Order: sequence, then C-alpha cells, then structure tokens
Amino acid sequence: MAYRIVLADDHPLTLVGLADALGVFDEIEIVARASDGIRAISLIKAKRPDCAVLDLSMPGATGLEVMIEARRWSPETRFVLVTGNSAPNILQALHAAGAQGLFLKSAPVADICDAILRVASGEHYVAPAVQSILDAAGDTVDLTSRERQVLQAIARGLTNQAASSALGISVKTIDTHRTNLMRKLGVHSTASLVVRAMRDGLIDVSDID
Repeated sequence: MAYRIVLADDHPLTLVGLADALGVFDEIEIVARASDGIRAISLIKAKRPDCAVLDLSMPGATGLEVMIEARRWSPETRFVLVTGNSAPNILQALHAAGAQGLFLKSAPVADICDAILRVASGEHYVAPAVQSILDAAGDTVDLTSRERQVLQAIARGLTNQAASSALGISVKTIDTHRTNLMRKLGVHSTASLVVRAMRDGLIDVSDID
C-alpha cells in the first residue's frame, strides 16, 4: 500500500516539480496539493495523510503553524519541512517543534524524495546541511515575548515614542528593552541589532517596509 502524501508550497513550479519527482515512486500517492497554509491545514484535516511536505514560508499560515495546527486533527501524520531560510534560529525552532524531516530548498530533489519516503515509513531525517547549521548554532538566544515585539518595532524603524504608542508601554521601558536586546545579542548599535536579528531569524522580515 502506498504512503499518502499532501504537498504544500506557494510556488507553483516547486509544487509541480516535487509532485512530478515523487510521482515515479510506486510507494507514494499524492492525495492533495495546497498553495497556502490555510488550505494545507484543511486538506490534512480532511485527508489525514501519512506524511505532509510543507514549505515554511506560505501565505495564510507558515509551515510551522500548519504542522502545529494540523497535528490536532491528524496526530498520525508525519511532517517534512522544506525551507529556503538557513537562519539557525528558524531551523532550531522547526527541529524543536518536532518536524520529522527537515531540509533546505537547495537540497537535491532526489535527496528530498528519499527523505520523504523515509519519514513516511516512520524514520526521522535531518539533512546534513541542516544538521551542520544546528550543530554550529549553539544555544538559542532566549528572548521574551515583549522583547520580540520591541525588536520587531525597532526593525520597522519606529522611534522609541512610536514603539511606545504601538505597544502600550513607556518610552523608558522601550529603551530598557533595546539595551537588554543589544546585550543578549552581543551588539553595540541599533543597526547591528537589526542585522543580527535578521541573520538569526528573530524578526519577521515580511513586516519590514
């Protein structure tokens, strides 16, 4: 009996290419495709596949959000996350969330197909390139929810006063968080803070004009 697979990616060529590559395997049946995260959740809930292969960056919901939400409805489904973002913080988050397969988009298609088969059959597989990044990353920087909000505001270029109004906290508190963020990330200027945060995947770059 073939493993039932759901594919989700917002890039049509990637979605079609992966479907075609997997189509040559008798052990795989692609039961549905999605081009956004919300549709992916709905399809996984309805189809309850053996494995879901998710792009990390999708409209509606990220691959990580899809995995977390879909598990509520289909706890037996196993997940392969594929991302073009090699930031250690992002990869650590995916790994910690329990993705059974983890790949960068730069990986050869044949390797991804092989991994999907292995994950669908019950194995865990982290691509060597991802494992190297995880091994080199060390400990994740521990930021509070408020620190992340302040960091995002800083990355958007908001002044302390504007950030204060947006977040409903005092200007002094904003400045204190900025100082603490610089200390935690080991930088000495706002520009360096934003660069380091982007490199480590600590901010949502889609929210930056």
